[in-house]
Amino acid sequence: MFRVLVLDDESMVVDMLALALRAPDVHLTTCLEIEAAEALLSQYRFDAVVTDLSVSPLGGLEGVRLIRFVATHFPDTTLYVLSGFLDESVRSICHLMGVAAVLDKPGGLGELRRLLLAEQARLAAASTDAETPKSPPQPPTVEKVPLLESFLSAGPLHALLQPVVPLFDGGPPFEIFGVEGLARGPAGSLLGMPALLFAYAAKKELAFEVDLLCIRAALAEFRDLPGRLTAFLNVQPRSLTHPEFTPRLVEALRTAELEHSRVILELTEQHTILNPRAFAATLSKLRDLGLRIALDDFGEGSSNLNLFLDLRPEFLKISSAFCRGVEQDPFKQALVRSTAEMAARTGAKTVMEAVETPEEAEEIRRLGIDFGQGHFFSHPRTGRELAADESLHIPPAS
Repeated sequence: MFRVLVLDDESMVVDMLALALRAPDVHLTTCLEIEAAEALLSQYRFDAVVTDLSVSPLGGLEGVRLIRFVATHFPDTTLYVLSGFLDESVRSICHLMGVAAVLDKPGGLGELRRLLLAEQARLAAASTDAETPKSPPQPPTVEKVPLLESFLSAGPLHALLQPVVPLFDGGPPFEIFGVEGLARGPAGSLLGMPALLFAYAAKKELAFEVDLLCIRAALAEFRDLPGRLTAFLNVQPRSLTHPEFTPRLVEALRTAELEHSRVILELTEQHTILNPRAFAATLSKLRDLGLRIALDDFGEGSSNLNLFLDLRPEFLKISSAFCRGVEQDPFKQALVRSTAEMAARTGAKTVMEAVETPEEAEEIRRLGIDFGQGHFFSHPRTGRELAADESLHIPPAS
């Protein structure tokens, strides 16, 4: 499938482009903001990018920013410009930056289609294996990314819960220590995929708002669980620098009737903390209120160990990459064991993510990991579904 990303800030133009560029074996993804385009490029591979140049309500040729982004990070992706703001100097700049074709809007639409189909044919010919039977053409597909604010205002987010269980020798029933809230969006929507949603929100400086929506969704499911379980709530570290984070979180917990001592905030190194002083002040305030901290996805990111040092977390959640096939990999075993020993010496409990098999569960228990999380114990479900699962044991309230 030939994947094309289209950026234009006018929805009518986007719809026109989607209609004009439809073709067999072509998958079009359209968006209305440069932040969405950058987020998409960080998550998916595209063969070609088509962009307007005037894509900001503030005016100017903001589309040049996307051209530079693609040319720098994805040099194998073919760039096309279709714009109504062209003169010879703009054309020259675009060509110097590696744009394959600079076309006038709307007159160049037919030529754009011809160029895209020629590029599709070139790539197909380059990758054809003479011994591999040619598959029949696939129908054209179009995916649209809505404006983030419009998407969020529609209230589409919900949450599922996945248990965190103490590791022991044996099978079900598994006792639940806590549950992690996992944000989900509407099926069939690109923004229903958490990785893209959070990447787009970060580009728009809306991570704080998205974090709060996800927390509220998780707390709504958590209320359906009996006993006194612990809630693991995901938060991006940069959200903690927002002055409203603590009062808004406290209000959400009060509404959910959840004691602060039963809350663990999971922080992951997705973006650099721009205001370390505000971050540290919020972290101290949260701990004073009785909340605990978990460092998520430990083992990923270039400065993960630095974040461990800064956070001094009560829980260390180890990246799923260390769990896959760990029972057969002595190198992974050494890393997991040393991580468990380091955490124990600092007073942190360890949680291995993405445990899929009984062999993995037994091996990480042997290596000293305290808790496990993954499909071997339970896939993510609603609070009511978890409460009704007889393979899981929820300790009664004391």
